[in-house]
Amino acid sequence: MKISLSPKTGITVEKKKPEYPPEPPYKALNLRQLVKQSAELFKNKDYLKYKRGGEIKSITFNRFDRSVDALGSCFDEMGLRDSVIGVIGETTPEWIMTYLAAVNLGSVIVPLDRELSREELKNFIIKADIRCLVYAENMQEEIDEIKPMLPDVRYFIHSPVAKSVEIDVDLEDLGDSPVSVGESSFDRLMKRGFMLTFEHSEHYDYFLNHPIDMDKCAAILFTSGTTGTSKGVMLSVRNLVTAINDSNRITQFSEKDVLVSVLPIHHTYEMTCGILTPMVIGCTVCINDGLKNALKSFQFYRPTILVLVPVFLSTMYKKILDTVAKKGAEKKLSLGLKASGMMRHVGIDLRRTLFKEILQALGGNLRIIVCGGAAMNPELMNQFDDFGITVIQGYGITECAPLISCCPTNWRKYNSVGLPVKGLEVKIEPDDGSLSSDGYEIGEILVRGANVMLGYYKDPTTTAEAIDSDGWFRTGDYGYQDSDGFLFITGRKKNVIVLNNGKNVFPEEIESYIENISLIKECVVVGRGDSQTITVTAVIYPDFEEAEKQQLTELSDIADAIKKKIAEINKTLPTFKQIRGIEMRKVEFEKTTTKKIKRKNI
Repeated sequence: MKISLSPKTGITVEKKKPEYPPEPPYKALNLRQLVKQSAELFKNKDYLKYKRGGEIKSITFNRFDRSVDALGSCFDEMGLRDSVIGVIGETTPEWIMTYLAAVNLGSVIVPLDRELSREELKNFIIKADIRCLVYAENMQEEIDEIKPMLPDVRYFIHSPVAKSVEIDVDLEDLGDSPVSVGESSFDRLMKRGFMLTFEHSEHYDYFLNHPIDMDKCAAILFTSGTTGTSKGVMLSVRNLVTAINDSNRITQFSEKDVLVSVLPIHHTYEMTCGILTPMVIGCTVCINDGLKNALKSFQFYRPTILVLVPVFLSTMYKKILDTVAKKGAEKKLSLGLKASGMMRHVGIDLRRTLFKEILQALGGNLRIIVCGGAAMNPELMNQFDDFGITVIQGYGITECAPLISCCPTNWRKYNSVGLPVKGLEVKIEPDDGSLSSDGYEIGEILVRGANVMLGYYKDPTTTAEAIDSDGWFRTGDYGYQDSDGFLFITGRKKNVIVLNNGKNVFPEEIESYIENISLIKECVVVGRGDSQTITVTAVIYPDFEEAEKQQLTELSDIADAIKKKIAEINKTLPTFKQIRGIEMRKVEFEKTTTKKIKRKNI
């Protein structure tokens, strides 16, 4: 802090500019060391909590370590060293064990989306050369149907979702023979694995001591899309560890924190930031049992941190307002917000006292929400901030394992996706000379660093198009970087609307303006027309509950009310960005498992 003399008051206090967070106390060197280090540091502290058979179960860091050793030793005896292992199903301890046992054996893990159709699942398994498939037992019917078409898969391992695998087993109950080719249970592998560890077999010795190749492919993650358009992103141990350490540093988790895992685990965002990063620092991860139960999970597990996507954040906020409305407490909330704002202005922060009831609905302890995966309305950050919950926005892409940037908790810019993580180089490649409102040049965001993928699986041509000879990866996102180094995203390259006059319109920017209209639940801005005339068009799915509150029953009446609001917004926009067409929908947009709207279907 700098103190200087002022001619008016005598003293001027200039606040010290916020700094990037310091190095955290612990780091991951590789994923095997990560598991071992956490067991040594945090021992009998709970790493995972989850519901199974109507009961709450837990696994300590020590138990988890022993389980990964056992499973990895069994995988080695099964001949899966240097093989490809697939895993699919809900988030469970067994899923996480499979991931780490495979990677730490030196094999390749392929996380698959639980929502894939049977045809897509079959094609991905073939495309990735999977030799062992670990799947949730409630998927048995799907697996049985496609199994005859998967002759190269040697092992089909069904994993429990209803009962617990016995991690601490009796010596008399161990597997006394190797696992046979074909179908088997996860429980069978664990028992055999514990036999191998108790015997200090060659497989156990190999799993514990073989050299870790940091630059070998460790995971293949398929991007969203059909099997024909999906790309298999190859990530190395170095990629994953870099992203884990970057995430740990910028989010500043601690062993006192509790996190509830909500997002699909096959996405690298959830696996890296929501599962593996907490392990470094000793944070407990509680597994949510289905999106519809998320709020109940928050109330039960009482998290201090959540890792979410914007649509989930928006839904949470609307539920908070709905609850306030049902209690007839809108005036009370409004007065509380005004009083809180005035007190904060003079340095008194009573948010967590004034809004205790709202915070209790989220467990009572929630202090930070890390939000990424899609564009976010900055107003949401303000709204949660009003209640005493800090929302930090980040930016990533699967090809970067996934973290590129994030706002530190002590240094946020509400329209920014944050500061690039340490060690990652960023540059903006200009396109059409467009400038941001504050004069920064807009272009495609290119990054280079240790978290950038190895390439696309069996696709050298697409890899060469994405990563140049100097190692710069083209993110496909447009944006700019300000004088403090903060990144701002203006839109996705493939979504850009190129008008007849050559002007570029970024749909995400326009959507951020109109999604604040209370009658709009979801919207997508597209370009309609032909080579002669392209019209910036908003495709809208209304909030019918809000419409009912406003006594609007007909879709045409809702459309008229929305058009008036958009006309007001148009007055604030340059002519070429103004919305000239509106299309109304009666059904929600089709979405991915991370709740991103599938734009290509619109």
